[in-house]
Order: sequence, then C-alpha cells, then structure tokens
Amino acid sequence: MMLFDVQQRITLAELSTPFIKYVVWNSDMSSVALLSKHAIVIADKKLGNAQTVHETIRVKSAAWDESGVLLYTTLNHIKYCLPNGDSGIVRTLDVPLYITRVSGDTIHALDRDGKARAVQVNVTEYTFKLALLQRKYEQVIAMIKSSALCGSAIIAYLQAKGYPEVALHFVADEATRFNLALQCGNIEVALQAAQALDNKDTWYKLGVEALRQGNFQIVEFSYQKTKSWERLSFLYLITGNLDRLRKMLKIAEMRGDVMGRFHNALFLGDVREQVRILEESGQLPLAYVAAATHGYEEEATRLREMLPEDSVPPLPQRSSLLLPPAPILKGDNWPLLTISKGFFETLAAKGGAAAGTAGAGAAAATAGAGAAAAAATGIDESELEAAGWGDELDLG
Repeated sequence: MMLFDVQQRITLAELSTPFIKYVVWNSDMSSVALLSKHAIVIADKKLGNAQTVHETIRVKSAAWDESGVLLYTTLNHIKYCLPNGDSGIVRTLDVPLYITRVSGDTIHALDRDGKARAVQVNVTEYTFKLALLQRKYEQVIAMIKSSALCGSAIIAYLQAKGYPEVALHFVADEATRFNLALQCGNIEVALQAAQALDNKDTWYKLGVEALRQGNFQIVEFSYQKTKSWERLSFLYLITGNLDRLRKMLKIAEMRGDVMGRFHNALFLGDVREQVRILEESGQLPLAYVAAATHGYEEEATRLREMLPEDSVPPLPQRSSLLLPPAPILKGDNWPLLTISKGFFETLAAKGGAAAGTAGAGAAAATAGAGAAAAAATGIDESELEAAGWGDELDLG
C-alpha cells in the first residue's frame, strides 16, 4: 500500500499489507483503516504506527466513531479496534450488516436487502479501554464509580496492560483482590484481603512481599500468623530486635523445640543457655567443650565429672569467640521515599475501613507489628494482639 501525492506525483509513504479491498479514513483524516479479506490494518495519515488485527471470518465493513475507535463487522459480529491494536466484540448479529456511520452508541448500517438500520450498542467497554490508553484517569474513575464495567475479561485486560491497581476496583473476591494487590505492590490492600482470607498460604505470600518492600512490621505479623518460628527468629536477628529474640527462645522452650532453642541461643550469644540445652539433650561432650571453651569453669568441671574418663573430648587449642555482633540500629521499616499516591492507589486505600492516606513511606514511622497492621487496616490493635503474640501458648 502506497500513499501517493497526485500533484507532485511522488510516493510519500509505503506500508506492507495483505491485499486491500477498502480504505476508510476517519473524520479529520488523521487515521486510516485498510480492510483486507481477513485482516484490518490501522495507521496514521502517514501510514505510520501501523497495527494489524487478524480475523478468521471475512471482514464486511468498517467505520470510525467520533472518539477515534474503529468499528467493523464480520458475518455475525460487530467489533471494535483501538488505536493500539486491541480489539473486542461489541455485540453479535443475526444477519450481516454493512456499517455506514457511527454516532455515539448508535451504528447506522445497511442489511443485505439494502434497508437502513440503526443498531444500539453498549460502548462502555471500548470507551473505558480508550480512556485508559489515553491516560484520561478522571474518566476512568468516573466509570469505575458508576460500576458500568465488571467481569473477569476486564480484570484480565487490566492485568495484561499493567494496570492491576485499576483492576482492584472491579473485584469483590478477596483472593483475586489479594493477588492483584501483591502484583501492584499495594501492601495495605493486600493486608486487608489477607485479614479476610486468613489462611496460611495467603499470610506467607504477604510476608514475602512485605519483606521485599522492607516492611518488617507486616513481615513479623505474617510470620506470627503462620507460626513460622524459624523465620521470625531470623527476622529479629537481622533487625537487631534482641528482646523479641529472647521471647522466641522462651517460646521454643515451651514448644519443646530443641533445635529452635539452640538456634535462638546462638543468635543471642547466650553460652549458658547453649550449654544447658546440650546437657538436657544428652550431648554431654559438646556441653563440656562449650563450657570449657567459653571459660565457665564450674559448669565444665561438673560436666567432666559426669563423663566417663575415656569419653572426655580434647579441648580445641585455637578457639575463637562465636558471638553475633551487637546491633547498632534496631530494626524498623526500610526508609522509603514519601510520594503522593496516584488516583487508583488513593481509591484502593480508601476501600478498606479507615485505611491510611499517607505516602508509601509513612507507615515506617509506626512501631510494632500490631501497630503497623492496625494502621494499615483500621482495626483495633487489641485484635491483632489476640491473633499474634497473644497466641504464643497455642504451640501446636
């Protein structure tokens, strides 16, 4: 296909296309649709930015509407094509129609008998997609509030086009809402959905995303909900929360978890506790070596007397002190740039009960896992205490 200047007799542009049967220009001659038997090519007036839509059924006719969307017919469908090449079905047809003009939500066409027909169609879907493509977010929000759109097809489209935060407004199912919130990094909405779902897999995924964002308070809360004691201990280690780490040592002892106790004792550098754990576990040689190496003479003497003479292990000649470094900064959420939320993030945050309206880094100022979760979801902190640390005696 060539764009030919008749006066100057020169070719202005060329475009490789299938065999073209019809050419349809829009009202201001800024866009053109090239119709072949089983394909439609749309391009600008210089045949640039070409997009091709393929059809399995023969294309019958096409016309542009006022907003710049191409509407075309096949044997049994009226379809649309956006400037970026996205297409979809507007409605089905009982008999083939040949479009002559599009005016708002009315399509004027001729049938095979040559009779003029006016067909009313619902243009909400492609109007929404066009507004999203043109970044007319006010119009998008208005359509969301009017609940004019719904369905899994719209949600899948928004996900595919990189707008999961918009898709959040179309779903009531908490599982889908949770996955969309994780996809767009909205930890507040994800926490709301996790509270509603309240299952182990959901809390685990929330913990992974919160850890990726450096939100240690929600990570802590997620680990408490899933009773991931080992992960929780390591979190307290890397964030320098020694008080909570000592509490984990107590919880491990109450649960009868020997390895958990020993790991927590190592993290704390509590040698006396290590020696006691080894002794209670029947590892008397190791308990003796640990006590003697660290200079606990009374414990070492007592343990040596409990060992047979031929079972006393030799002490290492060169030993080094195995203690974790003292934390310089106590753990808090990673500092994030404070940014103003966009249209859709603000609406998503308002979707929960009394959700916070601060920027992405504002939650970093809150202290404690219960306070962080309460600030994110607008529920009482006492409820979180009952769900988190209050359950420490439920050790099953």
